[in-house]
Amino acid sequence: MQIAPRLDRIGADLRAVVGADPAGRSDADLLADLAALEAVGRLIDAARVRFAGELGSRSRRELGDEGLSRSQNFTSPTKLLSAVTGVSARESGSRLALGGRLRGAMLLGGATGPSPFPRVVEALTDGTLAVETAAVITMRCAALTERGLPADVVSGAEHTLVDETVKSGLTPDETGKLAVRLRELLDPDGAEPRDEEHQRQRALTFTRSSDGMLRGRFALTPEQSGIWVESIQALQSPRIGPRFVSEDEFVAQTVTADTRTQPQRNVDAVTELIARAAGAPDMPHLAGATTTVNVHVTLNDLEAGRGVAWIDGIDEPVPASAIQQLRCHAPFATTVFGDRGEVLHQGKSRRLFTPAQNRALAARDGGCVWPGCERPPSWCESHHVRAWGSEENPAGRTDIDNAALLCHFHHSHLHTSGWTLVMLDGAPHIVPPRWRDPEQTPIPTTRRRTTLDPPRRTAA
Repeated sequence: MQIAPRLDRIGADLRAVVGADPAGRSDADLLADLAALEAVGRLIDAARVRFAGELGSRSRRELGDEGLSRSQNFTSPTKLLSAVTGVSARESGSRLALGGRLRGAMLLGGATGPSPFPRVVEALTDGTLAVETAAVITMRCAALTERGLPADVVSGAEHTLVDETVKSGLTPDETGKLAVRLRELLDPDGAEPRDEEHQRQRALTFTRSSDGMLRGRFALTPEQSGIWVESIQALQSPRIGPRFVSEDEFVAQTVTADTRTQPQRNVDAVTELIARAAGAPDMPHLAGATTTVNVHVTLNDLEAGRGVAWIDGIDEPVPASAIQQLRCHAPFATTVFGDRGEVLHQGKSRRLFTPAQNRALAARDGGCVWPGCERPPSWCESHHVRAWGSEENPAGRTDIDNAALLCHFHHSHLHTSGWTLVMLDGAPHIVPPRWRDPEQTPIPTTRRRTTLDPPRRTAA
């Protein structure tokens, strides 16, 4: 039977169907059409996998140059399948892997033995099982076989997973979770062998790139990943609750909304966790001090607020704005150099706010003072409103009447934007840039409960 001509005719009919505009469909019809399209797609996907498995079998390594892929001048069946179908190498590899697992072993004489996963093949062929789910089930069952479980036990697990998936309409992710629970019931050795493998595979590697970025990879054990994920989510979760804000505050929070991507938020959260741990009193000391980063800057750049600075051990310079932010809260010691390279000033070590001062700031500000930000005090950094060591603060004093709490994101934003903070009547106020408010009227930001100023506007 010639399959290609029949598929061409079916394809022509399908093009007429899928070319219809779904915008005019009712909700019920749209959902019904989606289900019908998926059913047809599953049949096509099942055939793709079976044919890919056959291609892989005919390209076996032991066939050498007589194998299908080598005879067509392709170094691997993955490249041949990708060239024929136009799909990516990754998708080709997935089809070949699943097709290979579903095929029976090669018998003497070239015949193919029965499939090790007959229930999966049956469900794929009749369109009741998605290819993604079939991949999950066969991988999990193959792992049971590798663990030495009897064939009848593995077969029972296969039938259970397929039947529960079809009956309950499970997604591939849900089937994967069910497979894990089933594995724990069937594997007599339990999780210990897997934990040993996890412990061997755990790793954190990083390298310095030529552009100054630090890039790396990590692999975490389940218990380590639990700590990482929960800690990151805790730092990223805003406090929930209504709050009255003024009209000016509403404008400010709209203009300075958090535009970070989720990966950017993740790395900021991990950095904050490490920074807080590094500053903890019980951290290991070196030469009598906790973790301290040394930064070098010229007097001209420091006074001008531009140019670059250099951090010990890092080849790439950092901008002056970053140094201003780090000097507020992080354990940085700044060395100032003159025009001829002479040391003019060695940064003071008592620049950071004490725990008592931070508690006072928490009581006064209630968290990040940026309008609309709900970060609590424990997630905030202490910011010198008048720059530490500036002309307005020549002695480098660290007092709460020159301080405000800011989360890491808004702390960074303050040092790089046209917004500024000032202290009025012992409380921080934010001053918008002239393009936002030509008069640059200070906006009160503190959330202290003792304030007597009535709210002018309610924002959800």
